[in-house]
Amino acid sequence: FVTGKCNHRCIMCPQPPITEEPNRTPFNLKLISLIDKNVCELGITGGEPTMIGDDLFTIIKQIQKCQPNAAISLLSNGVKFADREYAKKLALCKHFDLQIDVPIFSDIAKDHNKIVGAKTFYKTVQGLYNLALFHVQIGLRIVVHRKTYKRLPQLADFIFHNFPFVAQVAFLQMETTGIAKKNLDDLWIDPYDYNNELREAVLLLNNRGIRTYIYNAQLCILPEDIREYAV
Repeated sequence: FVTGKCNHRCIMCPQPPITEEPNRTPFNLKLISLIDKNVCELGITGGEPTMIGDDLFTIIKQIQKCQPNAAISLLSNGVKFADREYAKKLALCKHFDLQIDVPIFSDIAKDHNKIVGAKTFYKTVQGLYNLALFHVQIGLRIVVHRKTYKRLPQLADFIFHNFPFVAQVAFLQMETTGIAKKNLDDLWIDPYDYNNELREAVLLLNNRGIRTYIYNAQLCILPEDIREYAV
C-alpha cells in the first residue's frame, strides 16, 4: 500500500481516498526488506500508486533486489502513463514479470468519466497505448454495477478492437464498502440480473483470444458455461 491519495473519485471505490498523508516510501522500502525473499508475488496498490511519482520505481527496484523471483501486480488507473516518459521509466525498471491492471468502465468517454469522477478517459486510453509501446504487460479491470452492466458487450467489443494487446480482462463484482456503500442505492444490482450481459462480454473476448476472468463471483449464480472463467 503505497499511498491513500488518488486523482479519481470513483463512485464505487471500496477505499475512499485521502488528501494528506506522510511519505510512506521509507516505511515500504523497509517493509520490503523484511519480506521473505522467496515470495512468489507482491502487489502494489493505493490509492493511486503513481501519485508518489518516481518513488514508485524505487519501490519496484527494491522488490527486484529483495524478492528477485517475485512477480509484481500493480493496480493503477493508468492516467499518469499518458506521460510517455513516465511510462518509459516503468519499462526501464526491466522487471521480468510485472503486470499493470487498469480499470475501464465504458466504451463511452462521458460515462467512464462520470464513474471515475474526472475527465480522464482519453488520458487512460493514451496511457494504455504508451504502456503497450514499451511492452509493459497490461490487464484491464471492469467493476460491474448498475451504471456499467448494460454496455458490457459493447465495452468488450471496444476492448478487442482498440486494445488487442492486453494480457487479460477481468470483470469484478462490486465490493460494497467505502464509497460504494454510500452509493449503494444507485449502484446495486443483483449479480444474477446481469448474467446475460456478463456472459456475452466474457465469451466475446475469450472467443477472440483475449484471456478473460471473473472476480468475486459466486459460482452458483453464474451460467454454467462461464463458470470456468471465475477465479
